[in-house]
Amino acid sequence: MRGLSKEEQDQLWGKKGVSLSGTKSADKYSVLDPEERIIISECQDEAFWYRSLPLSLSFALGTFVLNQKGFLPTPSLVPNNITKVGMILGASFVGFGTGQFSYSNVCADKFLSRYPEGVVATDIRMKRGIQTVPYSIFSPINQQTWRQLAQMRERSRIRDSIDPG
Repeated sequence: MRGLSKEEQDQLWGKKGVSLSGTKSADKYSVLDPEERIIISECQDEAFWYRSLPLSLSFALGTFVLNQKGFLPTPSLVPNNITKVGMILGASFVGFGTGQFSYSNVCADKFLSRYPEGVVATDIRMKRGIQTVPYSIFSPINQQTWRQLAQMRERSRIRDSIDPG
């Protein structure tokens, strides 16, 4: 952005740059619409509570039971208790990651059904091969175009907050 001073850039983009998350920080700008941020928040909550936490606990409990029954032998180089705890924690992390990954398609379908004209839905359609025109922020081809769009959105948001009528 050659035409703007450092203060104007900070005011427009925030000190930390563009944000894609739904954080409520006043110094960040988000290219996503409020509805997209709501969907992201819902997806994160549902993925944690309905997939990641149950799978994490199940994998940890399963590892503990298998270890107690002697089906998972522990190496003799490390103390037995440390190995058991490491195996349980490792299984828990695998369960958590599996839960997050398994919810990704559900979340993608949520974006396509609830906000099909959004940035994230466009990117999902491109990755699935449904849409061939790359006009997503995640596409390196059009990052400059998206920066210009984000600047226009931010300017109109600032203008509307100053003069709502």
